[in-house]
Amino acid sequence: MTDALYWYASIFLWLFLTGVGLPPAPEEAGILYAASVNALHSEVWWPFAWAACGLGILAADCVLYGVGWKWGPRLFEYRWVQKVLSSERRQRIEGHFSQHGMKLLILARFLPPVRTGVFLIAGATRYSFVKFLIADLVYAVVGVGAFFFFGAWLLTLIHRYQSTALTIGAIALMCYGLYMYYRLLRRRELRNGPQAPASILQGPEGSVPAGEPATNTAAASAAQHEANVALGKS
Repeated sequence: MTDALYWYASIFLWLFLTGVGLPPAPEEAGILYAASVNALHSEVWWPFAWAACGLGILAADCVLYGVGWKWGPRLFEYRWVQKVLSSERRQRIEGHFSQHGMKLLILARFLPPVRTGVFLIAGATRYSFVKFLIADLVYAVVGVGAFFFFGAWLLTLIHRYQSTALTIGAIALMCYGLYMYYRLLRRRELRNGPQAPASILQGPEGSVPAGEPATNTAAASAAQHEANVALGKS
């Protein structure tokens, strides 16, 4: 019983730490870790392993939401936040958040490049915490369950044949699949992303005299990138 508690705690901590970005690793790897623990250790009961995954993810997301709520728009001025969430990506997310908040929160769970930023923006915009929790619970049941049970089934099958080569090959294949999944989502985001609208957190700055062109050298880099995306050059 004690050993099982240690396994449950390790699952929760893995999902919590990766959920907040320490280290910056996909949480899907943590779910597969939980599945492997369940498949290889008979004392680990699958409902508790599954619940530990969901609770770890939920706790991490609530921390990100709370950080966004506490610091608000000022949060996105910090350099470490800008490394996680660029101004261009943040404005693109904000442009859809007010109309598609619940849908965006659920879809963000399957989009590793943007989900951390979505949860920070949810808190910064004071999005309904109840709706935030509902979206997270939907993923904890459906998304986590799909990854967990598929991984447990695959690892149980491998363990049954007790082949070292097969085990190594399956782990390598899953890691490669996660990497390609991330790359695919990243390319789709850059290729299909619309032009970033005005931020809903930060209003326009300054004014333009009548008859004179508006210039903003700070936005030149982002504008050039969006033009390249629209023309298919990147």
